[in-house]
Amino acid sequence: MRKIIALLSVLLMVGCSQQAVIDTTVPIKPFSHVLSGPEVAEELNVLYLRRFPNCNNSDAQPAFLCSGVSLRVTSRDKENIYKVWDPSPTSQLSGGVSFSYLRSDTNFQRFAWDGTNGLIFYPTLAAPAGKIAVQYLCSYPVDAWGWSRNSPCGPYTDFPVESGPCQDTGVTTAEKWIELWSRPSDLQNLRQCSFDVRAQRENLAGPAFYQSVRAKGMLGARGFGEQNEVVVKTWTAGQPDTLPLMAFFYVPGSPASALADARYNQRDFYNTTRSHIIVPIIRLTLPATSTGAVDFSYQEDDQVISAQR
Repeated sequence: MRKIIALLSVLLMVGCSQQAVIDTTVPIKPFSHVLSGPEVAEELNVLYLRRFPNCNNSDAQPAFLCSGVSLRVTSRDKENIYKVWDPSPTSQLSGGVSFSYLRSDTNFQRFAWDGTNGLIFYPTLAAPAGKIAVQYLCSYPVDAWGWSRNSPCGPYTDFPVESGPCQDTGVTTAEKWIELWSRPSDLQNLRQCSFDVRAQRENLAGPAFYQSVRAKGMLGARGFGEQNEVVVKTWTAGQPDTLPLMAFFYVPGSPASALADARYNQRDFYNTTRSHIIVPIIRLTLPATSTGAVDFSYQEDDQVISAQR
């Protein structure tokens, strides 16, 4: 009997491990419907585990189009000048909106500005029909300190060549990026170059983004201690119904204002959209160590508006 139980345990473990394997050759298709809260949490955990070098085995399709989680920390504008899901006045002037890219091989332990709530976009290739496709411009392995640069993907004045697009300074691999990063400087964040991931780069866009992901992982403890930065082209404000908004999130254990703001944003989005779209609130738990895992979960009690109610 013990042998039979042991055999069944082994078979169960094998079956579970097989289910956890994600086939990278399966084409990524748009969701046929807007996902429910539990479905969003499940999909975010899947996206987080996908360590794709690109999408659909095409270098012209960078991995952010189908894997990983593109998210942005937000602060509610209490003067109601703009909505949190719209570009801020600063982003409208600069032409770029900063996101972070979270994936199991790009872990980090805190968000920009130590933010504790924000929003998550659908990956472009999986977004439901009718959603706009935002345009990704560049990727930095760590925070770019963009407020001091000439433009979101542009150089810093003191390093006019090194801090511009990576390809302009001969940096095409993670190893070369690390070499540049490791040169003595008090301004490493501003000295780093940006990996150009624009669609116009075609077959160079996918490899560029993957090298950015690799570079962050190669930074070790420094990479884990600081978020990366992916710049998206500023989109037109005032079109919430077609925005590829997948979730609002908050970090558990943070001040109560984090969940309160997420709830405010959920209700505000529902009331603002013509079709009263319910965007779920997701609890996002960051890892304690670089080898730990992020967890995305849906809790019914967190919601102020829910299809389940």
